[in-house]
Parts: sequence; C-alpha cells; structure tokens
Amino acid sequence: MKINHRIRQYIESKGLKFGYVADLSSIDDSKFSRMMLGKQGIKVDEYEKICKALNLSTSYFFDEVFLETKNLKQTQEVS
Repeated sequence: MKINHRIRQYIESKGLKFGYVADLSSIDDSKFSRMMLGKQGIKVDEYEKICKALNLSTSYFFDEVFLETKNLKQTQEVS
C-alpha cells in the first residue's frame, strides 16, 4: 500500500477532512487533495508536516502496528 493511501485511510478513520489536515499541515488544499488521491507525490518535508499535524511519529505509517491494525480491520469487515 502506498503511503498516500495509508495517510488517507488514517485521516478518514479519524473522521477528519482533507481541508482540515491540509490547513494544519500548511499545505494548499488542492495540492493536499492531489497527494491523497495519488495524483501528486508527497515530498519528505510535506510528509513531516502531515505527521506533525496529525500528532504522529514520522515512522507511524511505516510501522508494523499500522499494518497489523489495517489487516485486523479488513479481517473483521469480511467476517
């Protein structure tokens, strides 16, 4: 799963809006939207801003805990 999908999934699971996170990250709304849709890459500094806005470590979306939680949710949804 690409990093933009991981971030997008997290934002949606928390009930947040892209515009809100974009504002907290000091990233233009339209640019943020393109990043979340995979139409534009996410630069390292932008990734750091997004993680800071979400109050997460920069390793969060690469961490096994994130992947395990995602897999657990998918398993529960199928059941």
